[in-house]
Amino acid sequence: MPYTLIIREEALEEMKDAYLYYERAQSGLGESFLSELQKRYDEILKHPQFYGFIDAGKKIRDVNVKHFPYQVVYEIVENAVIVFSVFNSYQNPSKLQIK
Repeated sequence: MPYTLIIREEALEEMKDAYLYYERAQSGLGESFLSELQKRYDEILKHPQFYGFIDAGKKIRDVNVKHFPYQVVYEIVENAVIVFSVFNSYQNPSKLQIK
């Protein structure tokens, strides 16, 4: 079944912040971050059930972004993959709130 990717506004803001942070640190690094993130999105869309649950209700999943300290937090709803957060894993995990 083909899946549709839906990225919530909060996740888009986190992506933008990460991109700007990495670009300020080193020119081109933000682009590398977005490239790795896109690869992960492509993998999630191919096999969204492959990645583990992070909640007791077994609805919310996460997967690491390669080479960067970020996790994509998402849920599968019918034929959609809804991305709630592109979470910096160096931050306090208790700050992660799925709405």
